[in-house]
Amino acid sequence: MNMFLYILLMIVLAWSVIVQTRLKRLAREYSDEPVASGKTANQCAEEMLRMNDVYGITFDRREGTLTDCYSPKDHKIYLSETTYGSNSITAVAVAAHECGHACQDANGMFVYKIRQLMAPAAGIASRISVFIVLAGLIFMYAARTVSSQEVGYNICTVGIALYTIVFLFYLVTLPIERNASRRGLAAMKEAGWVDDTQLKAARKVLWAAGDTYAVALASSAVMLLRLIAMRGSKRR
Repeated sequence: MNMFLYILLMIVLAWSVIVQTRLKRLAREYSDEPVASGKTANQCAEEMLRMNDVYGITFDRREGTLTDCYSPKDHKIYLSETTYGSNSITAVAVAAHECGHACQDANGMFVYKIRQLMAPAAGIASRISVFIVLAGLIFMYAARTVSSQEVGYNICTVGIALYTIVFLFYLVTLPIERNASRRGLAAMKEAGWVDDTQLKAARKVLWAAGDTYAVALASSAVMLLRLIAMRGSKRR
């Protein structure tokens, strides 16, 4: 079982490197090619919001590359330095994707609401769950009685339950990200910001970005299995 999990882990790590490398290459490749309409990411984003009857969303610049995000709390779309004011295929695609999230929020998308409710708990669980499992394992290892070992086993179970929240969070995040990309691509085509060739390029960028969430989901699944296996290996 341990060997199987190590193999899975190596596969996921290799996949992660491939995905990250491909995303950076595609983003860089299409960051110098302007969209057919000549419109900037900001202009396209504002137009997409109007097309979907979404109002009250503001924009702000954020440092870094590919640090773009939508904040439902602030009703604000943050565009990275390489996106804000740029008219490249990459910039417009990324901005349209973030608008997709704003539309999900405005439309009350059920799965999106679930993810937002899970986000705080998932953030806490990701930081403490593994340490709780390790504490339980240490308790089990040092136990001199069956009852003491059961206490350690139960501590591990609590940690595993918490990490399950992390796994479920990534499980619902992936379809949300894919949906935001589909919304963005549909707007790019409908509004005529890009030609057919550029739309294919934008799809490559957005799907590569979405693949990072697929990797995160796979990583969390492997980690969950590993924690369960570690708990089982210490039980007498």
